[in-house]
Amino acid sequence: MSGSELREYLSIPEPERLSQVKAILEKPIARFSLVIDVFFRARWAEVLHAAHPGQDLVMLEIASGDTDVIPQAMARDYPHSRYFAANMNRLLTESLRAKTRGLPVDVVVIEEDAAAIQRHLPAESVDVIGFQHGVNDVLQAILCDRDGVDTTNTDWMKTLPKMIEIVQREIGQNTFEQNVRPAFLSLLEALLGLLKNDGLIVMSHYMFQLDLDWGYPPVLWEELIPIVRGWTRSLPGVREVFVDGFDPHWWLFLAKS
Repeated sequence: MSGSELREYLSIPEPERLSQVKAILEKPIARFSLVIDVFFRARWAEVLHAAHPGQDLVMLEIASGDTDVIPQAMARDYPHSRYFAANMNRLLTESLRAKTRGLPVDVVVIEEDAAAIQRHLPAESVDVIGFQHGVNDVLQAILCDRDGVDTTNTDWMKTLPKMIEIVQREIGQNTFEQNVRPAFLSLLEALLGLLKNDGLIVMSHYMFQLDLDWGYPPVLWEELIPIVRGWTRSLPGVREVFVDGFDPHWWLFLAKS
């Protein structure tokens, strides 16, 4: 945590900090807050220690946006490691570069469709592949691509209402799974080729109140990881593992089988 972040964090009354953490532990409906960022930095630090006890960590984050949760955790516990972020939205990648500038981590932002990430990284070169609240973004991008909605050269938050509208339509027409599952599993197959034999794919999800307020279907928003877990059972060469302290409703850990 930087000096300015620490001052901001300490300026939040302790009862409010505890209340926010209690809420995220009971049912992850998060509002944008430094407390939430710090909480998930700590959780991902736990993930990385469980997945890769050594210091020479190579991490790939999918659909990172401009969230610096994982590189901030790495900067503290894995200095001089390598962090790759695959993200196509140009405004968000610019923001991520600014947030991570100066960290003691080799940060490489790849502006490429994650399904083609093997053009940039060699096979079996990555220790951990993470989706830090990125699964929903990938699925939304798949649907937007089908509808011809640009998610690369636009302001993500200004495009979000349109994304939610498309998701509502797909859920209402009962076509969501058939229109996103094949492309998502194809992405996971490509990612497995980058993963070392003892590596992990880790997905986390939680619910932002803003998305619910804007009409994101709760049937998907609250059940995203269980839905994706069901899809991965048909994926060859992968098996689910469980890590103590991580609720399977909100976390999914996949290892090569």
